Amino acid sequence: MATTTTATTTTPTAVTVTATTSWIKQHERMVICAMFLAVTLFLGGKFLDREAAKAQANATVAAQLASDAKLAAQQAAQQAAQTQAQYQAMLDALQKQNAALAQAVTQRNVVLVQQQAVDKTLSPTQLTQRWAALVPNTQPTVTPTGVTVTTADAQLTVAQLENVPVLTQNLKDQTAISANLSQELVEAGKVNSALGNQISALNLQITDDDKACKAEVASVKADARKGKVKWFKIGYVAGLVSGLWLGHAAGL
Repeated sequence: MATTTTATTTTPTAVTVTATTSWIKQHERMVICAMFLAVTLFLGGKFLDREAAKAQANATVAAQLASDAKLAAQQAAQQAAQTQAQYQAMLDALQKQNAALAQAVTQRNVVLVQQQAVDKTLSPTQLTQRWAALVPNTQPTVTPTGVTVTTADAQLTVAQLENVPVLTQNLKDQTAISANLSQELVEAGKVNSALGNQISALNLQITDDDKACKAEVASVKADARKGKVKWFKIGYVAGLVSGLWLGHAAGL
């Protein structure tokens, strides 16, 4: 009796690997480096964006401070000019007043010398009249020989009394001159204070303008860096895509 043997044939299962998957595996390191560089560029771009925005914000704040300082300087200059004009007007008026007072003092001194010379030659009647005019509540009496005091004593007395009204008025005028000078000093202090405020405001304006310029320069540089990175990323992506496509097409 014959035995029949059946042969079993095993058919191998074909594993299909696409060309793209094969290429990625072959160039795994290059792909990882490209992805790492892409992530680095992305994060770097975000950082530069934040820095540019920060620089722009600083530039805006600095520009506002510079504008405020400029306005303050203009206002200080206007105040200083107004104070200066007021001081000059007051100074002119006081100088005219002082000149008039000084002239009056000089004129009274001349009249005093002239009147003292006349007093020494007055008649008894004229002497008693002058005496009464200079010294109220007195009643010098004329006698057959003159007055109730000797003529020489009366003349010397009247000559001395002539100084009283002149000196009194001179004192008043000198007091007024002194008061005017004091007022001038007070107003001059205000002018100096206003000028000091103007100088401080101008110094602040210069400082803020300098800060604004530096902030603007920093903002422009930040934008420039941002723009360079943007174009670099565009070029990098374009080059990467082109390289991958060419590599795939060439079967590398």
